[in-house]
Amino acid sequence: MKNRINLYVIALSVFMALLSSSSPVVAVDDPAAIDQVRLDFNAAFNEGNAQAIGQMTDDNAILLPPGRPSATGRDNIVALYKDYFFQIRSKLELKAGNIQVCDAFAFVSGDFTRDDTPKSKGKVTRVTGHYLLVLKKQSDGKWKIARDIWNDFIKPQGNAS
Repeated sequence: MKNRINLYVIALSVFMALLSSSSPVVAVDDPAAIDQVRLDFNAAFNEGNAQAIGQMTDDNAILLPPGRPSATGRDNIVALYKDYFFQIRSKLELKAGNIQVCDAFAFVSGDFTRDDTPKSKGKVTRVTGHYLLVLKKQSDGKWKIARDIWNDFIKPQGNAS
């Protein structure tokens, strides 16, 4: 009986110490809320809406496209997308993939397909690859894109299927 009481006292002491601790308790974030950024990105990209992409981008985000210079900051990323959408009509699908959360950052990765059609005549090009979105939790609790990284493989023109 004495051992049980000691065990309860120890358990209660640990519980009270945790409650009085100054470190915050980190709740597990809802993966659906994190994945919604991917879904919203797909929609904005397919609409050719650079401003909507900007709204889901952290102020200090970095875009790291393969084989091209990076773009740093929301305004530069929006400008890059505006230029891209002016020249190309695309259909993008960032497919559902792996989600990992570490404190105020979430990592979303998976495969993608993108069909690009130049607006100045041209054949559809199928682009496939892998993406990594690093999301940063904002002070209001929303997740925004902090890093957008991908590789791609471009299939020869005329082979979009």
